[in-house]
Amino acid sequence: MQQKEREQQMSPAERRRRTEARKRRQKAEQRRRQKKLLLYISGGVLAAVLIGLIIFGITKLTAGGSKEITAQNGTFVIALDAGHGGEDIGQSNGETVEKNVTLDICNKLKSMLEDQLHYQVVMIREDDTRISKEERVQAANDSHADLLISIHCGYAENTSETGAVSHYKKDSSASEDLADMIQEALEDVSGIPNGGAREGSYEIISSTEMPAVLVEIGYLSNMEEAGSLSDDQYQSTAARGIATAIAKKLGQSS
Repeated sequence: MQQKEREQQMSPAERRRRTEARKRRQKAEQRRRQKKLLLYISGGVLAAVLIGLIIFGITKLTAGGSKEITAQNGTFVIALDAGHGGEDIGQSNGETVEKNVTLDICNKLKSMLEDQLHYQVVMIREDDTRISKEERVQAANDSHADLLISIHCGYAENTSETGAVSHYKKDSSASEDLADMIQEALEDVSGIPNGGAREGSYEIISSTEMPAVLVEIGYLSNMEEAGSLSDDQYQSTAARGIATAIAKKLGQSS
């Protein structure tokens, strides 16, 4: 018996039940297709997001890890940060006070970078004024400098500790490379013992946007080195070493 004849022999109630069952099957099939389509769409979106994250990660690693430093505006701009200032004197030993040493060296370094290498220099601290960490970071970022050097003095319980140590920005190959160059130049040009380069977490280098190095130029806890740090000639040779490293990193000779 053909389908049409069977349907004609059904009671109205049975035909209604069969119609409703057919509609339920159709709706169920439609829902399955919609779920399948959503799965395809979700998979595509997830894949696109993952690809985007991978590309973003590679870009960040490439940008942060690049050893190259290029002038943003045709001429290199160097930000110099003299540690401490005002009532914040830093460390001291006798008449040698850290805030004075850092400003003296930054002033000498500024003259060398401007007069001999023709860089533009931005001084974060220009006089005996206390500047907060947040203000220093803001000033450095506002300067749009191509790199930043922060000068400090070291202090250790072991009073025989001597030499310079350079701390570089985390995950920045350019900063690490510059820190190594500064250490080598301070030893070769200035005769300051090489205390090594190491990753640093100081805010002035971790929160600024450019490659950055914090240099502890010597130990105030060492009586002999503290005396040297207050000496004008010693400060000049220290500045010369840093200037030499900067020039080498930026592709010039000092």
